[in-house]
Parts: sequence; C-alpha cells; structure tokens
Amino acid sequence: MDAGEKISVIIPSFNSRETIEVCLRSVIATDYLPLEIIVVDDCSTDDSPEIVERLAGEHPDIVCLIRQPENGGPAKARNAGARQAQGRYYFFLDSDTEMRPDALEVFVRRIADADAVVGIYDAVPLNSGPVPLYKALLNHYFFARQGVITYEVFDSARAGIRAEVFDAVGGFDANLSFGMDYENEELGYRITERYNMLLDPAVVVRHHFPGFVSLARTYFLRVALWMEIFVARRRFESGGVTSAGTGLSSAALLLALALLAPAALPLPGVWPALAGALSALCFCVYLYGYSGFLVFVARRKPAFLVPALLLNALFTLVIAAGASFGLLKTVAGRSEVRAQSSIIGERDGPLPPP
Repeated sequence: MDAGEKISVIIPSFNSRETIEVCLRSVIATDYLPLEIIVVDDCSTDDSPEIVERLAGEHPDIVCLIRQPENGGPAKARNAGARQAQGRYYFFLDSDTEMRPDALEVFVRRIADADAVVGIYDAVPLNSGPVPLYKALLNHYFFARQGVITYEVFDSARAGIRAEVFDAVGGFDANLSFGMDYENEELGYRITERYNMLLDPAVVVRHHFPGFVSLARTYFLRVALWMEIFVARRRFESGGVTSAGTGLSSAALLLALALLAPAALPLPGVWPALAGALSALCFCVYLYGYSGFLVFVARRKPAFLVPALLLNALFTLVIAAGASFGLLKTVAGRSEVRAQSSIIGERDGPLPPP
C-alpha cells in the first residue's frame, strides 16, 4: 500500500477499561499499513487512558492518544480525532468492538467504488449471554441479508469515509441535543445528499452488547426518536433493522395483542370471533416479517430458536411502544427532531467549525 492510502482509525473512548485494549489490539492485528489509530479520550474517570498510553508506547508509530479538555460526547470526540488524522480515509470504530482481521483490507477495496462504507456486526458477540447473542444474530442477519446496498446511516461504530468527503460535509453535528447516537443518522443523511455511501456486509466487527434492561431502554428511546425522524422524512432506511418490513411487523404484533381484549370480552354477535381472527392474522404478519431471521437462527443456533423468538417478541413490543410514544409526541407538537431541522436534511453545506 502506498502512503496515499493510509487509514486513520478513530476511536472515541469514555471509561472503556474493560474493552479498549482488545479493540486496539484487534486493529493492530489487521496488519494493514500505513495505519494510524487515534483514541480520543472523553475525560474518562477510570484507567483506560493509561491503557491506551501503554499500547502507544508499544506501537509509537501507530497508536496515538488525544485527551479532550471536557466531556463532550462521542460526536465531538470523533471530530477531534478527525482534525488530527493524516489518513486518506477515516475509519470510525467504537471502543467496545473488535475488528476482524480482514476488515480494513475489505474496506479499502470497497471504498474504491464509494465515498463512504458502512460495515456490520458479527453474529457472535464479544460478551456471553442470551440477550447479547440475540442482538448479535438479529443485527447480523438484517444488515447482511441484502448484500452490498446503498445506505443512509453512517453507523460510526463500524464505518469509514474519504477524508475529503468528511471535511466537505462538516463532520458530526455535536450540537444535536436529543442524543441516542442520532448524529450517525444525521451525518448519513448529509453524506447521501451529495455522495455515495454503501453498506458492505464483508466489513465486519464484533461488538459488546448490553443486557436486557439496558437494551430495552435503548430500544424504546431510540425508536421513539426514530419515529419522530420518520414522520419528518417519511422514509424508511433501505436496510438494517429500521426497514419497512420490520416496522410493519412491530405494528402487527402490537395490534395482535390489542385485539386480544375485545376477543375475550362477552360481546354480542360475531365481534369476539372477528377480533380473535384479526389478532391471529396480525400475529402471522409479525411472524412472517421475522421469518427470515428465525430461519437464520434455526440454521446457525438451533437450540437458541425458542429463546430468540421469545426475546424477539418482547423487544418487538418495546419497539412498538417506543414508536407509538414518538408518534404521540409528534402529533402533540413536542417533537425534538422538528426543532433541529438538520436531521431531515434541510441544512445546506458543512457545519460551522466547533
């Protein structure tokens, strides 16, 4: 590789002592050259900066630590890393991930045909337990099933971009107030207004996923905000877990449960039977929407099929509840997204400097 193809891997870090060393060593182990790894510490209170400094001492020509003067969140940290980066390409990675050995080589080949490339999570999580396994399988299936496609969300846990394109669009918007990592969606929408972004399932990283309570909370809040974005943009993503099919499936399951009450009530005539039939139909629509995923689980982890179905039903209801909450907020005129129009692509040109 010549120096013109240098990759700058940029990793925001906050209290990541449990995962940061594995993450850094996985990037180094790709053996890709020329390479620089920029870790931006966001005022950690644990010893993760010292871990990075130790690795920087072992690999002084590759690993670099930047310390933020104050905690500003991952968007600001990523922008700070990009300002220091020297590579032709920036590849953004989260501190709780592990890069597969061929990820950077695959990324470089793919970006020859694009301006930005988004990878996917491996079907095997970094941590054990049924919920991390379910989440890893779900994400892997829905992001990999269509192959290489055009995509709208710059998933910065596993995505790379040409340096000049990142600079042209102005980087991440660190001023979005509603959080939940929606700076990734916002940046992706700005990129795809003028440039070509691809999702490539061959660019793979493993991820450390949260447990049940944390994941349920994240699902609810993220989907509530996503619904506000959807009402504003009126577009599903072209792939992943926020496509039209999963949206319909989530709504179908919620409706199926809602119809159980009138089906059980002592109403006159055919109404209970009709409600029961409609409930069963909606449940079948839900199962059909996730049938491909369930077949994928059955082939890969057959003993996990029943737990996966139960977890899918539970999380689908959480998702449906979050979507309903976001829709109600929008109807009531309390949408956080509407107050920040950049999320729906109404900003012209790059962001102002930080």
